[in-house]
Amino acid sequence: MSRNLVVCLDGTRNEPETGATNVARLFAMAVKSDDQLVYYDPGVGTMGARSATTRFGKLLTRVAGLLLGHGVKDNIEQAYGFLMHNYRQGDRIFVFGFSRGAYTALALTGMVRTVGLLRPGADNLVPYALKLYANSGPDDPSDDDEQKFWKLRRGFTTTFGNPVLPNPFDTEHKQIEFLGVWDVVKSIGWFNWRAQLQQARWPFTRKVPSVRTGRHAISIDEKRRQYAEYRFDSDEVAQRQGELREMWFAGVHSDVGGTFPDNHDLADIALKWMVDEAVVAGLLVDPRAYRRVLDAKLGEELPADHALGKIHASGLLWWLIGFGWRRRRVRAGDEIHPSVPHRVQSTQGAAKPYTPALPAPPAADVQT
Repeated sequence: MSRNLVVCLDGTRNEPETGATNVARLFAMAVKSDDQLVYYDPGVGTMGARSATTRFGKLLTRVAGLLLGHGVKDNIEQAYGFLMHNYRQGDRIFVFGFSRGAYTALALTGMVRTVGLLRPGADNLVPYALKLYANSGPDDPSDDDEQKFWKLRRGFTTTFGNPVLPNPFDTEHKQIEFLGVWDVVKSIGWFNWRAQLQQARWPFTRKVPSVRTGRHAISIDEKRRQYAEYRFDSDEVAQRQGELREMWFAGVHSDVGGTFPDNHDLADIALKWMVDEAVVAGLLVDPRAYRRVLDAKLGEELPADHALGKIHASGLLWWLIGFGWRRRRVRAGDEIHPSVPHRVQSTQGAAKPYTPALPAPPAADVQT
């Protein structure tokens, strides 16, 4: 009998005990049983390296994760190991992520696309598999370079790969059943330019041919330069209408992905949209946990006033770090969640009306 393998990858410094992010709350909703195995990683710069035993050592590795991006590859390898050890023929893979954890989720699905899954027990080869994935090959390669690049990966997969996983070189059969990400941030290691340049070239983080269904919840109001949006390839989204969707939501980065325990109405909207989409794809959710987290039953709408939830502000320090603000660009034809025009209309005439940067009046852009 086929099962669900669910991977939940949280953002930077999201302590698991707070449970405030949408990734952590989805983890709380997901059924844990023999039919659905669920994995959670709290993210880069959270708990320190496994080898760090002292308080200072853990602090040092957390700072390295935040500023230099150390630990990202460990996160990918560990999540990949979970899939490698547990995958059986016919199993469905679900991957979720927020912020840098969302980029890690994209990289994980890209790695599966490039080298497949190793046979269970091949832990010593996981770093090499990641290296094969992360080395995207020469810029503007010739046909010969391209053939050599893929020949090496195909040979590695044929020799060491799990034969029951759909062939990563067969684009008709998807390896990933569902990819759900909240506000992808590519900026991994703010002060490690080498890491940023290397990871900017990681393949299949914009194009996601291994994914059957992909969903991306994006923040309209985030303006920190270090948190620039990272989107699916627009041509692939257009070609795969319905399979890949990106939806814009009101709020800053952590309003959409969740973090603030004081007021999470906006996070609830983005969480409900994602979970409902995943349930359609086959994710098993505990109805009681769903109701406890969202204060609504499966199939019920959230109260309309959730759209008026608090939008949290970024302080002056972020303005200094990012050398000013950067507004996100909503393209003509992009999908905008119905809660956005509701907020616009409900705040007209108020002391601080909601006026997001949209390419046209919100009502014209709404797609349900």
